[in-house]
This record gives sequence, structure tokens and C-alpha cells, in this order.
Amino acid sequence: MSSKSFINSDPVEPQLVEGKETFHSLTETISSITEKKTPQLWYLAFGGALSLLLVLLGSIGFLFWEGIGIWGLNNPVGWGWAIINFVWWVGIGHAGTLISAILFILRQHWRTSINRFAEAMTLFAVSCALIFPGIHVGRVWIAYYLFPLPNQMGMWPNFRSPLLWDVFAVGTYFTASLLFWYTGLIPDLATFRDRATKKIKKFIFGTLALGWRGGNRQWRHYELAYLLLAGISTPLVLSVHSVVSTDFAVSILPGWHTTIFPPYFVAGAIFSGFAMVVTLTIIARKIYSL
Repeated sequence: MSSKSFINSDPVEPQLVEGKETFHSLTETISSITEKKTPQLWYLAFGGALSLLLVLLGSIGFLFWEGIGIWGLNNPVGWGWAIINFVWWVGIGHAGTLISAILFILRQHWRTSINRFAEAMTLFAVSCALIFPGIHVGRVWIAYYLFPLPNQMGMWPNFRSPLLWDVFAVGTYFTASLLFWYTGLIPDLATFRDRATKKIKKFIFGTLALGWRGGNRQWRHYELAYLLLAGISTPLVLSVHSVVSTDFAVSILPGWHTTIFPPYFVAGAIFSGFAMVVTLTIIARKIYSL
């Protein structure tokens, strides 16, 4: 097993408090969460979450059948209820990668206690946000018109539309966040691979670990890749949420047509995202006794 795992999976070398025993006990504690038998309470919680997901799918199906008028939105130009949800989810998602990337660039060792929560939360929040640009158009079966795909009719999306800006901005941000999250996980996946006792787990974790062995050359390449992704993610967060704010700022509504919206939205995203990170961390610490 690699000597660097979990707390040491961060490219920044943490300060040793109690020597190697500290790393071993932390790896043992976190790995045991995934290796223990799943409690019955988890299945109960999963069943409740699955029930809510079915409600969501049923509601979206009803929306496709009846149209977006069920939201009280009969104006074909405005977003209405959908944009509120879109901005809320994007705001929460932006802070996750921003917090993790900035703390890494500033060499803050304590980030290793929250960076997994922040990065994973970002992916789920942005995935939820991606739903709304698609379903609010009403005719979701032609949502691919949002992308500049070659077609026999010679139709192209309107590049002056904020809706198209969102598709590009959020799609780019999701890709960068996914790479940032997955790159940080590679040493930890190798730890799971080395600890696995079943062949199927060894195969899955071995495939995801991309042949990680913890050698000096691998760590050098890993640190460089992680630093580059952190450097890309930080300004990308600011630019993406500034683009999201222009959904409002380019309108003609009084109070919305203002240049203060980009920094206003970015500041709000940091607060709401960090609040979500704290919420998830408190729950995880309580349930898993971390």
C-alpha cells in the first residue's frame, strides 16, 4: 500500500503530528467506512431519497406533457421559476471547487479535511443545475439545438442568447471540476485497491487508480497536474458565475440591468456554497464519528 493516502493524498506535504501512526490510523478510519457492512438505516435513507427522485422524474414528465405553463410561466422569453433553481444550484456548486482550489494554491494544509466534501458537492450541484436550461425550453426533445452541432437544415443557435452562454459556461465548469475532483482521488483509489479483498473491488479500484504506485515520478506529475487544474478552476469559477449573472443583467427589467451583478453573484455563491460544505461536513462527522 502506498505510504501516502487520504490526508497525504494532497500534493502539499502535511505536517506530521504523531509520525506514521497518524497516517495509518486516519487511512484505517476512513477506509473502514467503505469496508464495513452497510447498515439497514442506510437502505431506509436510500429508499426515501429514491422515492423523492421518482417524484422529480414524475414531475418533469408531467412538465413535458403539459408544458411550462404549469409553473405559471406563459411568457416564451422569460425563465421564471426555472432560473431561480438554476442560479441557486450553480451558486452552491461554484463555491466547492473555488474553496478547494484557492486553499490548495495558498498551501493551507487544513483543506484536506473539507476538500472532498467541497469537490463532490460541486459535481452534484452543477448536475442539478444542468437540468433547468434543458427543461425550461418546453420542447426538451430538441434541446440539442442549444449546441452548435452541424445539421442538414443549416440552423445554428443564437450566440447572443444568455441561455447559450450558460450551456458553454456550466459545461466547461463541470468538466474542469470533474477532472479536479478525480485527479485528487487517484492516490486514495489506489489505497482502496490495495486494501480490497474481493476480485471485483480490486478490478474496479485498480481501473480507476490508473496504475498508481506512489513512485517519485508519479508524484511529480500528479502535483503538476493538480496545480494546473487548481489554477484553471479558480478564475473559471469567477468567470462562469459572472456569465450566469448576465442572464439577469442583459435584461431590460429595472434593477437587473446593472454592472454590479457579476461580483454580487460571485460573493453570494461563496457564502451559499460554503454553508452547504459545512452542512454536509457536520452530518458526515456525526454519522461516521470522524
